[in-house]
Amino acid sequence: MDTAININFDVTPSQMKTIELRVVENGFNDVVSYVKVVALMVQKFAVTSVDQSTEESSIELSFSVTQAQKAKIDENMEVSGCKDLTTYLQYVALHSVVSAVVEVRSTGGLDDMLKRISDSRRPKNLKRLF
Repeated sequence: MDTAININFDVTPSQMKTIELRVVENGFNDVVSYVKVVALMVQKFAVTSVDQSTEESSIELSFSVTQAQKAKIDENMEVSGCKDLTTYLQYVALHSVVSAVVEVRSTGGLDDMLKRISDSRRPKNLKRLF
């Protein structure tokens, strides 16, 4: 059985505000789900800027993964050139999911994308009464 591994990292209050915006923009229900998805699914990237804030990283974010998921996160971190897990997680939480989600949802035309979104929100297995 694959045991759960807890991953923790800290962010500043202003980083947390940005992360919360990314959560809403990309249709996630909570920060934990969002961070876990971006940590696992984001494509290779290069860190383009480092937050030079004087704020203290005082908000801890935590999520659990399986050993296989942890291995995938470590692989993503290495191919992206991040030296440590905290840097990787902060960067993807702040920046990466937007491009990953847009890339997935924008295949085809606008009408196709809107139809897929509409279809995904429609209840399944509705029976006609008449």
